[in-house]
Amino acid sequence: MSVITAGNTPLEVASVQAVIKEAEASLVGKGRLLIRKSGTEPLIRVMVEAEDEALLMQIVDDVSQAVQDAT
Repeated sequence: MSVITAGNTPLEVASVQAVIKEAEASLVGKGRLLIRKSGTEPLIRVMVEAEDEALLMQIVDDVSQAVQDAT
């Protein structure tokens, strides 16, 4: 899991949505992805489950970077 300090609406940015869709597509049948805005802190939580650790880390890095770039 990665926790990113974020602004108000980074999950609404088209580039972030595109990275999330790409990550979800690469996980089909291999794992799952959950991204949510914290209800108590200015954070975006990126949670990935996958059997392949390299894939997991790549997705966490890609999504986290996209969110950071959007804030």
